[in-house]
Amino acid sequence: FLGWLDFLDELVLGAHPLVADAITEAVEEKFFRGVLQPQLLQMSELAVLGATAVLTGTVRQLRSPALLHRLVLFLLGPHRHPETPGDTPHPLRAQLIDRCDHLSDEVSPGGRVSRVGGQGWRCQGGSHPSGRAQISLASLRLFEELLRKPHEHVAHNLVLRNLEARAYLQRGPHTPEERGPPETDPEEDGLDLEEDPYFTDGFPDGFGTARNPSPAPTPSGKGQASEVVSR
Repeated sequence: FLGWLDFLDELVLGAHPLVADAITEAVEEKFFRGVLQPQLLQMSELAVLGATAVLTGTVRQLRSPALLHRLVLFLLGPHRHPETPGDTPHPLRAQLIDRCDHLSDEVSPGGRVSRVGGQGWRCQGGSHPSGRAQISLASLRLFEELLRKPHEHVAHNLVLRNLEARAYLQRGPHTPEERGPPETDPEEDGLDLEEDPYFTDGFPDGFGTARNPSPAPTPSGKGQASEVVSR
């Protein structure tokens, strides 16, 4: 299957736009809607798990923008407006999102969950819950692969359309205010560091004390210049 899908993907990438559009339309009609959609919407857990795994591999495999665009619209729908409680959701999108939320200890009424080492959860008197947990994990992997694809509609449909009206996004370019150098207090400029009681912390005693140099001793028999002049 993946080899066939890779062949179609390469064919769409290199074909004439009219041929590529015809191929993508046929893939959407015959495979996406004709095969995958009925399997994804049925009640059999095994069939849903297999179809979700095939769909995840399909999303991971596709590289052509035309096929990827068809697949994204098939899964999520074309809606771009914010979701409201009264809206009719896209059926496949809503089903896939609901399957991501699953409690690992969910059992049928009357069932009891027990933990078996190395074998996961088992139920006594009810159905095995591991099938629903596997579907939940497979659905999460599907959305993980979708969010990795370079398609703007994925992030907008799943997240951004519900955030744009809530002022979470900054719409205009923000220009920072021009600020000059910080103003300094003129009194602080004239502060003598020697008068600062914290300036000499950490220095040895007497480090900042200024000492006047002592006059050089005069040679014996010769007086200072003032004494000579007075004489």
